Amino acid sequence: MNTKQLKLFLLIADLKSFSKAAELEALTQPAVTQQISRLEREVGSTLFRRRHKKTELTKKGKLFYRFAKNMLSMVENLQREMRILDLKDSDVLKIGSSHIPTSSILYRAIVEFKKMYPNVYVIYEINDTGTISYMVENEIIDLGFVGAVVNGDLQYKSFSGDELVLVCSKDFPVPDTISLGELKNIPLILNQKESGVRKFLEDRFREYGLQIDDLNVISEIGLPEALINVIKLGMGCAFIPSILLQKECSDDDVKKIEIRDFSAHREYYLVTKKGKTLPKIAKEFLDYFISSLSR
Repeated sequence: MNTKQLKLFLLIADLKSFSKAAELEALTQPAVTQQISRLEREVGSTLFRRRHKKTELTKKGKLFYRFAKNMLSMVENLQREMRILDLKDSDVLKIGSSHIPTSSILYRAIVEFKKMYPNVYVIYEINDTGTISYMVENEIIDLGFVGAVVNGDLQYKSFSGDELVLVCSKDFPVPDTISLGELKNIPLILNQKESGVRKFLEDRFREYGLQIDDLNVISEIGLPEALINVIKLGMGCAFIPSILLQKECSDDDVKKIEIRDFSAHREYYLVTKKGKTLPKIAKEFLDYFISSLSR
């Protein structure tokens, strides 16, 4: 089998139509049928069946669909890595970030840097803080931008910061000011365990003698934007970075809740591997990024 056959198979499965797939691929329907018949002979199974004028996957077709998706993804990744090997190290910028509110600063820096160095091949990974730190440690990427210190063997340097603010919908039945003890009774939505916000909050609460298990956690949600949406709809309360709050919400959307004698200021960090000399292009990007913060 080849990648063209796999792509054609996936297209038919998604469209549920041989004729529509033929039209999109600028092929005749007999040519499409011939390609799929050849694929079915190769795998030794019928992959499609027609039912009520619709094309559907068989049981084995559904199994093959999952593997075909993975195979195509692996081929595309291989092709990308092969292209990278053809480049000099000085032509590849490998960076990554967690879902930090300062990502917009990073996006702008990447775009402007690419204009300055049009021949640079940029690899930009987005994942949680723990994974980005792991990728730096194992030299999968050269630079990371994260919201918490999670690995003592790496070098973290603060480049910005903000406050985590407890918020809820305007009509949610919670006072405007509470104590840390009263926080235990409030329906709370937290970021997932791998996130920088969650790691920071766990450490911060511990400093005040409070454990996550002491709180009334009703849900865990990954992306900060998704967290804001469920808060607006009245699901509960959540700690949101003030930078993101200013960008995504107005005073009409949410209510800020002050926690007496509690501060949740946190830093955002550049993370690199200790003792490793950055590639020239990564050092130049880092210098450009830092200089862009003061503009």
